[in-house]
Amino acid sequence: MPNHLKVLALAAMLVVPGRAFALEDSYMPTDKIPYVAEAPDQPQRLGALWGERAKGPAGTLLKVPGNWRAPVHAHTADYRAVVIQGLWAHWQMDGGEATKVELPPGSYWTQKADEMHDDACLSDTECVILLINDTPYETYLPK
Repeated sequence: MPNHLKVLALAAMLVVPGRAFALEDSYMPTDKIPYVAEAPDQPQRLGALWGERAKGPAGTLLKVPGNWRAPVHAHTADYRAVVIQGLWAHWQMDGGEATKVELPPGSYWTQKADEMHDDACLSDTECVILLINDTPYETYLPK
């Protein structure tokens, strides 16, 4: 099993509450994950693993190209995240100042709902992030 899949499996065991697991066995090979565009003018792709993130509890893989930086944004729900592949950076906006944290594969962070923040894939290769939410989750830009 490739290292990034081992990290994904470990991350799911560590950060997903027991109630989020199905009562029956389920499998989704990497090449069968249904990726879709999150926004028409942005390169990020979302791959649903369980649940529907816009409706409630869900686990979603986020894929972005290497050397890509997101615009400042927020989400309608708290979330937990684990870096599966690539070098990720997360900036938490705090009173107008941004604090950057670099996160290699296996790293974990949390983000509160409605807090503006920024993210980037610092590696030359694609970044893959596992996002986990318990309540309906959508992304929005500042007004």
